[in-house]
Amino acid sequence: MSWKAIACSETGTSHQKLDLPCQDYAEFIRVNGSGKLDNNGDVIIGAVSDGAGSCKHSDIGSKLAVATALEDLARWPKYLKKNNQDSSPEILKESADKAFKRTLRKVQEAFNTEAENIKCFPKDLSCTLLVVVATPNWLAAMQIGDGFIVIQQPESEYQLLFHPSKGEYANQTTFVTASNASQMMQVQISFGAQEFICVSTDGLERLGINIKDWLPHPPFFDMFKKALEIRVEDEEKLSTQEWLKSEEINKRTDDDKTLLLCWYDRGLKTLPPNGGEKPGFFEKPGFSGVPKGIAHRYNIDSDLLIINVLLGIVWNALYHDLFVDRTFDNFYLRSIIAFLIATLLAVIIFGINRNIYKPKLKLNNSPTKKIKILVFLMIISGFSLGLGGILYYSIYKYILLPLSQLKI
Repeated sequence: MSWKAIACSETGTSHQKLDLPCQDYAEFIRVNGSGKLDNNGDVIIGAVSDGAGSCKHSDIGSKLAVATALEDLARWPKYLKKNNQDSSPEILKESADKAFKRTLRKVQEAFNTEAENIKCFPKDLSCTLLVVVATPNWLAAMQIGDGFIVIQQPESEYQLLFHPSKGEYANQTTFVTASNASQMMQVQISFGAQEFICVSTDGLERLGINIKDWLPHPPFFDMFKKALEIRVEDEEKLSTQEWLKSEEINKRTDDDKTLLLCWYDRGLKTLPPNGGEKPGFFEKPGFSGVPKGIAHRYNIDSDLLIINVLLGIVWNALYHDLFVDRTFDNFYLRSIIAFLIATLLAVIIFGINRNIYKPKLKLNNSPTKKIKILVFLMIISGFSLGLGGILYYSIYKYILLPLSQLKI
């Protein structure tokens, strides 16, 4: 049982046209009960920031705000546990107010120092800040500025924690550098079992939230939740990154886009009825769903299975036609032809499999993980080729052979 999470940002088309950098940033850490970084820790701390478009160093500010918030809050869960301050919503809320205000001060101090280093004003680093600290049994969240935080507890509806802080004019909001940032900061506690968290900048606001009544749009969040349930983090991060820069999404928003997604795996993973496919324009490129049966259990790509099975049928058909129906008297000629066919098909199969799994291999920098992927490809290739052989000889024995023996 542990948290699965990804963080993705993509430059908006309006920024691309002006040759501006992405001013959004998101990151997360997982810590254990001692407050130490631990990928298997049951506490996840995430932060998302959107740099002010009118400020020339806001891209630096958003990264600095996120890094400072994560570093400052890493020790807070240990303090809570030690002082028994997570035993009730009221006590946890009081502690969260103090912790988040301290984090805001740390961010502002970091901005002052950075402004001196790069010779600018602190306001040139202006950005929003959204933070979540979650355990399996409670969540504390803070928001300064626009963007949204949506959560879901088991067997419950999606819940928007805060209404985005909007100013009098379009694209106007509160930033961490504002004199009233502490007063405008919103804090909320969700007590009880936690399951799903989505934190985003305002670039995706109109896709995920119904602006008329400020209610979350379930299909938007369902696709990410279901994907995290059945896919490994690296795969889902790549898929989400492609989705963020897709033409369909860029038609609906030209702003920078950022997502922080967290799902708590309680060991009761269930598969969606439609295999994980995304409805309508929310469907992410490269995510075609997962086949049923063995593919669900081992997360096997349907394309890989189909292609390998077809190649298995081709190989067995060639072998049968060359060495069963036709007999080569020359042993050496027969051996050379068999070796060349086997080598050619092995090269083709390896090239196709490697191309299908190329994104996963690129995302994994660990040699051990790459070896595991290659071993997996060898196993699934052998399984698929064997299945292809069974299919071919079943077709030959029960269909082709009886047809050939019919007297016309």
